[in-house]
Amino acid sequence: MTTLNRLLLGLFLFVLSGAIAGAAEQSAYGELVAKLKSGDMSINFTALRYARAELADHDPYGSASGPARRDMFTALQADDLDKASTVATQIIEADYTDADAHMTLSIVLEQRGDADRSMFERAVAMGLFRSIIESGDGMTPETPFVVIAIAEEYLVLRQRGLRPERQALLQTQNGPVDALTGVDPANGMRQTLYFDVNRLFSALDR
Repeated sequence: MTTLNRLLLGLFLFVLSGAIAGAAEQSAYGELVAKLKSGDMSINFTALRYARAELADHDPYGSASGPARRDMFTALQADDLDKASTVATQIIEADYTDADAHMTLSIVLEQRGDADRSMFERAVAMGLFRSIIESGDGMTPETPFVVIAIAEEYLVLRQRGLRPERQALLQTQNGPVDALTGVDPANGMRQTLYFDVNRLFSALDR
């Protein structure tokens, strides 16, 4: 075998191994989503989030999904249930790990009197949220919350009643960590929370 053929074979095997790994992650994500849709709330929500983060179309910084998320929140605040429902459903179809979209859909369904579906969507949202806050305490760079998207950082801040004020990227021995400082509008108190963003950087590297 010539040197060129060896190089071509090595490149082919490298690409093939990446394709196989990608297919495995897609399969893991798809299987977990299918179980959830069937009503199986015993699934591992952390495994679901991490599998989503490995997919080629993962959008950790909201470059593609950002406008839709803003439209969803605006529609919900304006009590435009039809638009809020439509956009939330579109977001969920693209990314089943979006807790905000599940919670938005739950609120819409509750207002429409569809209690069973509302409870399901709320349970999914809470499962995803618990997966984040149980990954660490977020109080130090050594014990950060592990996130797969910037939206998850802002979700945690909102749940703490904090308005984002500033962000800093720290380099630690365990990789990059976001230090996100929020302020409580009620009393002006500030709090900094820390988020492990290794999976965001990995997605960008792909």
